[in-house]
This record gives sequence, C-alpha cells and structure tokens, in this order.
Amino acid sequence: MLHMRKLLSIVALLVSPLSAQATVLPFTSTFGAGGLATYGDRIVGSPQDGASYFEGAGWTPNVELVFTTLNASGLASLWSSGYASLLGALGHGAFNVPYQIDFVPDAGWNITLQGFDIATWSSGTYPTDIRIWDDKGSFAQPNLLSFASALNPQTVYQPLSAPVAGTGTVHLYLNNLGSTGLDNIAFTQSPVPEPAALLLISAGLAAFWARRVRAHQR
Repeated sequence: MLHMRKLLSIVALLVSPLSAQATVLPFTSTFGAGGLATYGDRIVGSPQDGASYFEGAGWTPNVELVFTTLNASGLASLWSSGYASLLGALGHGAFNVPYQIDFVPDAGWNITLQGFDIATWSSGTYPTDIRIWDDKGSFAQPNLLSFASALNPQTVYQPLSAPVAGTGTVHLYLNNLGSTGLDNIAFTQSPVPEPAALLLISAGLAAFWARRVRAHQR
C-alpha cells in the first residue's frame, strides 16, 4: 500500500497542470496600444495600455490571437451597448460578417476554450452558425461544436456547455458578426504532457501490478 501511495504521488506530480492559466476578454474598453491586431496576445499581467482583459485563473503568456474578417467588410470593433445585457462586445458595423478568431499556442502548449457569450444586435432575430475546431484533428469531428440556431432578440447565449480542449491552434468561427456580438471569451493554456512522463507512469503502474500478481500467486 505504501508503494502504491508513492506511485500515485509521482503520477499526480507528473500529470498535474503545473502552469494551467486562463485569460478573459470582456471587450469593455479599448483594444490597447496595439489595436485589435495584438489584443489578447501573450498576456502576462494586468494591462498597462488600457486594453480590456483580466485574470480568470492566471495568465496566458504563450498564446497569440488572430482576428480575421473573412470578407471585405473591414475590421471588427468594440460596442459598449446594443447586444442585450452585454456591457461590451466584439461586433461590426455591418451585418452578417463571417469572422474567425484563432488561438495560436507556442510549441509545447495546448489551448482550451473555456467559454464565451453571444447576443444579437438590437431587436433583430438572426440565424447563427458557430464552429470550433483545431488544426491537429484532435476532435472527433471536424467541428466539435456546431451551434446553428435562430437567436432570440436581446438574449445572451453561452454556446459552450463545457470547455473545449484542442491541440495546436484552436479556431472559433462565427458566420454573422455584427448581427451577433461576442463577449467574455475565456481561454486557458496548459503544458503538453511530456512523453517521458507518460512512459514513466505506464512503467510504474505495470511494475506495481506485476508485484501484486506475484504476491497473490505466492
């Protein structure tokens, strides 16, 4: 029993998220000195440039964000009101703009999208399609989440019922930015488990059960 406790202690140390961290983007003030192009990149502490983000459970210094308008409508913008009860949102001056946010981790790190809010502009009802995937095929289907619905006017939705973990870059696609606003995007970085650690865990468990079998046979 003592040996098992020691083994479990080693396993817990090796597989624990030693530096699991999270950042929340509430879009309640300016994008900061770098504008939208650098918003949410490599966050290591409270913003010094007036940008709006805050600590959820640490910071995300190993993550860059890429905001992309998928047609010729121009950049997204901040909206302090108009999207239901959201105090601020990432929106657009045009309706039905296809939009994508890429969460790009450094080598050796994984991304988990913890959640986000969406709401329609003003009193309109808009069809919405949201998709999430990663670039290494970790999800069971190309789109782990495909949220397609006619959203009720002035209603806040939280499409994710549980965090979405991926390997490599994680992509968040929304088909109608402007008609729909994004807010309170929360994401987490965590270190990729070391293969050597996983091998040590497997070898340790195999040795433990082999000793148990030999003891039982004796």
